[in-house]
Amino acid sequence: MSKMTRGEMIAQALQRVGNNSVSLTFQARIRLNRILQDLHQGWDWPFLWTTATLQITTGGVVAMPADFLKAEDDQALTIISAGGQTMRRPVQEVEHKVFEQRATDLGGTIPAVWTIDYKRVFGLVTGRVWPRPTSGATATLRYKYLPPDMPVGSPTNPNDPATVAYDADIPSFPWDSFLIDALSEWAMAYEVDPRRAEQLTINGNSLAVLRNATWPERSFPMNVPLDPLYFSTPTWGSGRSD
Repeated sequence: MSKMTRGEMIAQALQRVGNNSVSLTFQARIRLNRILQDLHQGWDWPFLWTTATLQITTGGVVAMPADFLKAEDDQALTIISAGGQTMRRPVQEVEHKVFEQRATDLGGTIPAVWTIDYKRVFGLVTGRVWPRPTSGATATLRYKYLPPDMPVGSPTNPNDPATVAYDADIPSFPWDSFLIDALSEWAMAYEVDPRRAEQLTINGNSLAVLRNATWPERSFPMNVPLDPLYFSTPTWGSGRSD
């Protein structure tokens, strides 16, 4: 997480521009929410991945967490209990057409494949599994989440409790200096400041450096693995002879 609060970052950014009026400070609170949303949604940061425990209904439906953005990979869903048995079995994510083709097959009650419908119903994304667990199932999901917006409070009253809470909050983004630069560039555009073009270039270069330094080396495989739906471990042993 950052070291500075939202209020401190906004104050520094607007001080650079020379306009720390109440109206621009209020707009800066709204803008900081949008900057954070764009950063969170636009790139995969390691601090945005988390794990949740989910329930799969007997109808084969699984409701994603409210802050769900996307699954970590195509085996992010893992069954940990089904039919009264404890296990650890990954479920293969497939596209909708493949899911519909496989959902007509007969099989056991432990889900083997699933697909995600990203259209939100009552605020939630849902997934479907096959086969459907006859008595329900419990699973864990590794996914990328979207941190919620902070309420900005009153546009005119700096002592509004929501405004005080906003200014005291520390964002879930580790690089406060980049957020200050991003706010400064936005405020320069607001003020038609000729320094904006230079600041925009600095921000682009800074973001590239942050992205390159984010993931540890070799934290993800460089080669695309074989599709586990069609390729599996051979059944013969190493001592097989013809």
